[in-house]
Amino acid sequence: MSGINLMVTGMGIVFTFLLILVFAMKGMSKFAMFVTERHGAPERVSSQPVIKGQEGMRGDLVAVIAAAINSYRATHR
Repeated sequence: MSGINLMVTGMGIVFTFLLILVFAMKGMSKFAMFVTERHGAPERVSSQPVIKGQEGMRGDLVAVIAAAINSYRATHR
C-alpha cells in the first residue's frame, strides 16, 4: 500500500509540474506576441544560404574553392 501511495504522490507532483510548465509556456508565448506587436516584428530571415560571390569574395577565389570541393567529392565516394 505504501508503494501505491508513493506512486500516486510522485505522479501528482509530475502532473502538477507539467501543468505549471504548460501555463508558463502559454504565458511566455502571449508575452512574446505582445512585445512583437508593440515593437514591430523583425524581418524574416530567409532559409536560403547566403552566397557572397559578387560582393564579399572575389569570383576567381569562389571558382577555386568550388573546383576543390568537386575534386574532393569525386575522389572520396
